[in-house]
Amino acid sequence: MTKADWVVVVPSYNRVEILKEKTLALLKDYNIPKDKIYIFVANEEQKKLYDEGIGSDVGHVIVGVKGLVPVRNFIFDYFPKGQAIVSFDDDVKGFLKMVNPKKAVKLDSLKEMINRGFAECDKAGGKFWGVYPVANPFFMKHSVSTDFKFVIGSFWGCYNPGKEIQTPYGTGEKEDYQRTILFWERDHVIVRLNDVAIQTGTYKTPGGLQEGDRLEREKKTVDSMLKKWPEYIKPNPSRKSKFPELRLIRQTRKNKK
Repeated sequence: MTKADWVVVVPSYNRVEILKEKTLALLKDYNIPKDKIYIFVANEEQKKLYDEGIGSDVGHVIVGVKGLVPVRNFIFDYFPKGQAIVSFDDDVKGFLKMVNPKKAVKLDSLKEMINRGFAECDKAGGKFWGVYPVANPFFMKHSVSTDFKFVIGSFWGCYNPGKEIQTPYGTGEKEDYQRTILFWERDHVIVRLNDVAIQTGTYKTPGGLQEGDRLEREKKTVDSMLKKWPEYIKPNPSRKSKFPELRLIRQTRKNKK
């Protein structure tokens, strides 16, 4: 198994306590060295808040730009191209590993799972990987897929593409769908570990993307995405949400260049 020299990146805005209580506590629980952890904040004022709030719990607090999409693009510019990057949201509570369709347990080693993700990329010729998006063992599988499957934005890894992949729409709305599409268009390989799932609070944790009129921003972003990528996505009215939801349109690797 490859052991890529990866770094952990966490964009965060006005959520010092949430970051401390969730993602940083999780990383500490899994013994991730603090020198590997980079927190990206919006400006110098935010940096002061985070420096004071998290103290020596992380190795780096970096001033980036405001907005989840802009800061993701900033992160790709910040690190050298090819750097192994592991991205977390600031409100990740944990990881579950499937035992069988009725049982999932706490992931035993985050380091091993991350190394596994990059090893599967190396094996498949891919540069982007993630985990199963729903923490429910009934739907999870003991498999690694490499076709066009959704990678949730709360946690994922990649070999840094630099400016080759820059998310175009919104300030963070549906940025995970955009990233999934962009990596597929470039590589025609997306690695997903279907026996591991993340525990997080999409749409529920206060602050961050929840600030302002998120519903209106989501509608505008989704409209732009549907016009740009009609071959890859379509509306998903079956999901019970006040926000506009999307569904991927199945692709195959026969399109690989």
